[in-house]
Amino acid sequence: MDVALRDGGLVAQIVQKLENSVDRHAAAMVCRVWNEAVTWEAHKLVLRSRECLPQLLNRFWHVTALDLSYCSNQLEDGDLELAASAFSRLRWLKIGDLDQAQTKLTDAGISHFVNKCSSSPPQSSLLDHVSLTNIPLLRDSCIVALLQGCRALRSLHLHSCMGLGDGALEAIAACQGLRELALKGETRFTPSGLAMLGSGCRELLRLVLELGSLNIDMALEAMAKGCKKLHEIALKFQSAKLAGLVHCSSLQSLAFETYQRGSLDEVLLAIVAANKNLVELSCLSRLVPLSDAAVIGVLVRCPNLRKLHLEAVNLTEAALMCIVHSRTLSDLALGRFMSTGQGGIGLLGLDLKRLSLVHTKGVWDVELQMLIAGNLGLEHLDLQGCAGPSAIGFSSIGSCRHLLSLDLSYTRVDDVSLCAIACGMQNLKHLALVKCEKITNMRVLTRFPGLESLVLDQCPFLTDEGLDHLAQNCIRLSHLSLAFTNVTDIGLENLSKCQMLRSLRVPYCRQVEGEGVVAIANSCGWFHHVVLSHRLRGSLIADVLQDLRCAVCFEVDETALVPFDANMLI
Repeated sequence: MDVALRDGGLVAQIVQKLENSVDRHAAAMVCRVWNEAVTWEAHKLVLRSRECLPQLLNRFWHVTALDLSYCSNQLEDGDLELAASAFSRLRWLKIGDLDQAQTKLTDAGISHFVNKCSSSPPQSSLLDHVSLTNIPLLRDSCIVALLQGCRALRSLHLHSCMGLGDGALEAIAACQGLRELALKGETRFTPSGLAMLGSGCRELLRLVLELGSLNIDMALEAMAKGCKKLHEIALKFQSAKLAGLVHCSSLQSLAFETYQRGSLDEVLLAIVAANKNLVELSCLSRLVPLSDAAVIGVLVRCPNLRKLHLEAVNLTEAALMCIVHSRTLSDLALGRFMSTGQGGIGLLGLDLKRLSLVHTKGVWDVELQMLIAGNLGLEHLDLQGCAGPSAIGFSSIGSCRHLLSLDLSYTRVDDVSLCAIACGMQNLKHLALVKCEKITNMRVLTRFPGLESLVLDQCPFLTDEGLDHLAQNCIRLSHLSLAFTNVTDIGLENLSKCQMLRSLRVPYCRQVEGEGVVAIANSCGWFHHVVLSHRLRGSLIADVLQDLRCAVCFEVDETALVPFDANMLI
């Protein structure tokens, strides 16, 4: 022990052997030496309140990543100046969150931050990743200063910065070392401004565009021709001509989501023909899904495909058999597939790691049992809204002993089948059971002691007493969603025993007035995020939670007609 106390490096090595960050921080409570070792081992600082910043400067001066997206109050320019002076090794910076606009931050504060970082020794202080979200006062001049001051910048994410226009795009186009670019939300960009990116960002590897109704046709063609190293493209658009991507031949991953009315079969086949090294394809064409011929064509042209996500409402058994014989797939999602009951789904014995059959119909117990038997190495399984299987079929999931994430929302899973699943696995970390009305007893959930995330929205079986049992047995629980339930503040107070709880969703809960949430915030040192009903906006409870450094969000009141979507995990 004397040697350990004298040698901080030895203690740091011991700390690194702990299973995860939660365990390491818990160990830090033991003694001063362990606390110092955990502090030195940390490389990222996540700030929950600007008021904490002065207290943390001396202790965490060595961190290389600073995350300010969880701040429960408004950041100011002075905060960035203070951070830039203290964190001389900073390379990764994230500011802002979609739920709360940072209305006090200006160009001056961010520019000063960049200048401070740039004045330090370049080998240890130049930023290479910057993410800016929901900062209304951000202007083109700030992006210009950022890109001129950070010559090592490799990744830039801009989300819902409404003040940005083509001047910012021109500066981005001049950043020749940029490897990753993500542009999302509402901006003042124009189609011609986006097209400039193709002539400048020659080293770009990853591109994300989610710009609403903005026309991206010119941008796609320009970047396909100019950015010859593009490996990954992710798009979300209302309408676009993807033909420009035919000029790109280096893609390894292509993902797009659209409500476009026209068929994308022909253009997609042309794109994959030019990018035969494609290993990931996600095609979520909501209104006009891909045809059988297009799916078969993709599989033939891309023999190394590992990930395939499709809206499969029009998919037939012929295309399914082609998927069955594609032995390289490890991640498969077939949304809204209509099984004929002939056993096709059950033949997907591909040794998959991820499988999603959201809102699939016609899959019966035998097929599900066959499917599980052929994929015992599954780590993530999503059967949300899967109509057909009964408790017998769901019980077979217990054979997947490596499963980490399971979604059985809107299914007929019951107490017995859930117990059977629990008997086969002890490592499940994420479980979603939205509106599972055949489950009657919350005690069955305590059979999953390793749970970290649990979604119980619209579950009639949820009781205050059940939450007490949950808190006592699932001690690693960190994210919990209870929307549209009859939980009360008494039940939430029971949850205060769950010391690792970080975030909680209780919108549309008529009997929650907030005292229980305050009890959680006072008892759980990790707790930092809560979603409440809109009727509590401006209430004393909301103010108290913000004083406790919790980020508080509100959703429309209990008269809402559209319930919480189980896909939107915290």
